[in-house]
Amino acid sequence: MAELMRLPDTELEIMKVIWESGRTLSTSEVKASLEEQRPWNVSALQTLLNRLIDRGFLESYKEGKNRFYTPLVAEKEYLAVENKAFLEKVNNHSVTKLVASLYDSHSITEEDLDELAAFIRSKTGGA
Repeated sequence: MAELMRLPDTELEIMKVIWESGRTLSTSEVKASLEEQRPWNVSALQTLLNRLIDRGFLESYKEGKNRFYTPLVAEKEYLAVENKAFLEKVNNHSVTKLVASLYDSHSITEEDLDELAAFIRSKTGGA
């Protein structure tokens, strides 16, 4: 697969709806899920869905009057690329620097750090 490109926020918002559903969705199902947060114009939504198809994130097919969308890129795959780029760009490859800045800015709590420590212990055999 070609290198994934970073998605604009609105396109990422659409992909999150499709990823979270875990199934193929129609245009109206995507619109209904998005509208739980704010109103969406159907023609603008169709334009963004077509961009996601052009970028290789979605495939679609038409059945009757409905168009359906299936992800071609897994959420886990996209997040891995995004997280790596963010870590490189903002934190100079340092996870410690990232966590420290989140903690110092009160973006994460002591409980979050405890959860992270437990995760690290589980992945390293308690070392």
